[in-house]
Amino acid sequence: MTSTVESEISELRTYLAQSVDPSFNPPVAQARLAQYQYGASVPLPADTESTTLKVGGIPTVRIRSGGASDSRAFLLFHSGGYSSGDPADHAALAAHLAIASNATGYVPQYRRAPEDPFPAAVEDATAAYRGLLETGFPADKIVVAGDSAGGGLAIGVAQQAVLAGLPAPAGVYAMSPWADLTQTNPSYDIRGPHDPMLSRTSLHDLARMYLNGADPRSPLASPVFGDFTNFPPLLLHVGTDEVLLGDTLALAREAAHAGSDVTLRVWAQMIHIFPWFHPHLQTGQAAIAEAGTWIGRLTA
Repeated sequence: MTSTVESEISELRTYLAQSVDPSFNPPVAQARLAQYQYGASVPLPADTESTTLKVGGIPTVRIRSGGASDSRAFLLFHSGGYSSGDPADHAALAAHLAIASNATGYVPQYRRAPEDPFPAAVEDATAAYRGLLETGFPADKIVVAGDSAGGGLAIGVAQQAVLAGLPAPAGVYAMSPWADLTQTNPSYDIRGPHDPMLSRTSLHDLARMYLNGADPRSPLASPVFGDFTNFPPLLLHVGTDEVLLGDTLALAREAAHAGSDVTLRVWAQMIHIFPWFHPHLQTGQAAIAEAGTWIGRLTA
């Protein structure tokens, strides 16, 4: 198994090296196209139904796969540094998570910078959660999830739900969450040399674009500084070889100190948002399966 993991991650690193410079952000249009081309090229599983609708006024893609239940759901907020990404490039990830969890997936198209800077993304993400409640899903049948920037949004939505007097979701699943837009965690220096996708410099530039002058320590932007009182069960997946490892460890600490149920899984040799790369990585597939079991148990 170890040799398979090493071989697969080595091949993925070679693939990424041809198109990604972790110290540099390409123009927004180019970044959006690159993310779309990879994510949308992954075929959906057989018997997957993709429907466009609005949830809480937010354009959303609903993913039903096979015999997945209509009585429980997850919201999946996509990655992209708050400036790239859309439901099309996360449809396959949502579909596999739907199969693994026996739930229906909803992938909102939240507004992105620079056209719509902070706090547009977190406003849309919260509106989508509120809208899913209004469609009739009980909160205890909903998990909010996301990867990278989307993972930060998932944490933020759960915090904002409590502050707004809404029922908290059944759980939060965050993959490599970008939850601290100050880029001050020691993991940027300790694990930075191993990260083939991100760096302090590249994330500083993305944060500057998104925040548009707002305070990076605002809990709406950086939920690691938010209130974890009455926070729902939290599942965190992160790789050892990414600069956002520290964000994930900090989230686990803050949620645990507040008394929440926290499951932290640090995957050796894995890189940023490795479950999204499930076509390349058996470890990504294993993470999706593990998350699906966790979601299914919480929403049973």
